[in-house]
Amino acid sequence: MTTILERPSLGYVLQRCKPFFVYAAIFSFIEKLLTLGGPFYMMSVFDRVIPSRSNETLFFLTLIFIYIDVIEVIVGVFRSRLFNRLGDVIFLKLREPILKVTLRYQLQTPPSYSSAFDDLETVKNFLGGQGLRAAFELPWIPIFLLILWVFHPFLALLAIIGSALLFFLAYMEDVVTKKVSILAGIKQRQAKAYIENAKRSSELVQALGMRESVSKRWIRMNDEYIHHSLDARNKIGRIVAMSKFISGIKRTLSIGIAAYLVLNVEGVSPGVLLASTIIMGKAMGPIMTVLSSWRSYLGFKESLHNLEELFSEENWPEEGFVPPPPKGHITVSNLLYFIDRKHFILNGINFEVQEGEALGIIGTSASGKTTLARLLVGVLEPTDGAVRLDSADIYQWSINGLGEWIGYVPQEQQLFEGTVAENIARMGDAYARAEEVIGAAQLAGVHEMILKLPNGYDTDVGVNGKKLSGGQRQMICLARALFGAPKLVVMDEPNNSLDGQSEGLLLDLINRLKEKQITQVIVSHKPSILQDVDKMLVLGQSKQLMFGTRSEVLTWLKVGKKAKVKPIPTPPKIQQNID
Repeated sequence: MTTILERPSLGYVLQRCKPFFVYAAIFSFIEKLLTLGGPFYMMSVFDRVIPSRSNETLFFLTLIFIYIDVIEVIVGVFRSRLFNRLGDVIFLKLREPILKVTLRYQLQTPPSYSSAFDDLETVKNFLGGQGLRAAFELPWIPIFLLILWVFHPFLALLAIIGSALLFFLAYMEDVVTKKVSILAGIKQRQAKAYIENAKRSSELVQALGMRESVSKRWIRMNDEYIHHSLDARNKIGRIVAMSKFISGIKRTLSIGIAAYLVLNVEGVSPGVLLASTIIMGKAMGPIMTVLSSWRSYLGFKESLHNLEELFSEENWPEEGFVPPPPKGHITVSNLLYFIDRKHFILNGINFEVQEGEALGIIGTSASGKTTLARLLVGVLEPTDGAVRLDSADIYQWSINGLGEWIGYVPQEQQLFEGTVAENIARMGDAYARAEEVIGAAQLAGVHEMILKLPNGYDTDVGVNGKKLSGGQRQMICLARALFGAPKLVVMDEPNNSLDGQSEGLLLDLINRLKEKQITQVIVSHKPSILQDVDKMLVLGQSKQLMFGTRSEVLTWLKVGKKAKVKPIPTPPKIQQNID
């Protein structure tokens, strides 16, 4: 059963986490309240114990404040767990929808979407780290200032001036580093995407001697990231250094002013001097934490923006009515697809394939054959026109569970880490559907081949199927396409990596699928593979050159495209002013 893709909402997820914020606020309040124990213990010792020279008072005061310290540690542990749990909950709530949307839109979304999990990790780390904890401590600054005011207004005034200066520096840090931090993030993602692509193509890089050029290009891209990142860090470092300077001056002045008040103002004791110095440090602590966490906050804000963009309505089509199982009737009308208006990949494609028929697609390189195959299985959304299966739009249907009725063999062999059986079962529960797995393998003609593997159907294929040969991978891909009860099978160059014997199995498969009334679309450069198809489509320069029965198309090709056969009517020219 297919799970419907549901659009998540950051606001909804955070709303569900409201109890975390409530408890975090409560524990933060208790912990900060208990941190006042240290200053008041010092003030009590200097103002009461030392003048009275009472050992009993010192003993009981020490016991009381040790108890307070123990409670503070326990509360701090629970508070830390709360914040860590908050980050984990956000991650767990969003990981599945992010995975689904990135898999679905990987071929047609901006590159930033491919780093969605990096963005989610950034959000998780910030919510579970020091940045958010400092936010819960900021409301205590007025309380600390009030306590200082009780000690003496001069002490509170000094703390207010210091706080204002530090807040100003925090604002300036945002202003000064915002642009360069965004640039650094963009350059980092570009460099990461480039090297990941190079790693996937390591065989090609090694064979063609491209290591030097690939390395130089990546180093150049990485240097750009380092340049912008270093610029941002230097600017942040200067502001942090200035904030430390202000904190040092404030600490010196607080001691000096407190000492002056002890010497010249009646009622101000040495205990007040020590307590006010500590409390003033605690008042500045959250601000310093915010300043030191500012860079992570900027990353959090950018990542949050990326996720909100990913979760926008345009990327999350509404759930639609799920049609009944298809029969396999394909209709393509006025199909247009382009990346940009200067680069048309397909323009004006029209054809129809009846249930159980086999269509062969041929054409020159870069004529749009693979793109058409992707459109036929709902991987890509047409720019204009329609691709329909039993009168239902394939792209919309693919959002609502079409996959179980589709068999697809892409041009590139793609296997997942796991067993042969799991790959044929489309990474589902292969043991629960063992009969279907074996049935798909037998239909594809690979059952005997699989049994000869070291562990049969339980053979581990390795990462990207590297433990198997190219021909073995291709045949398992064919079996996976036939798993379940597909009504439409699309094969893009299915004879890649196949020897003569395996090609014979492929020809037999095409005929067996026709007998089962399963509609087929086969893209191939080899006419021999298409000898049993019912219809053929010829593409060239992104356009439809000919569509008809196999004999009509072959005659048209044989006589130099001058045969008197009735071609498909030319569709009206599509305007290029599409919004």
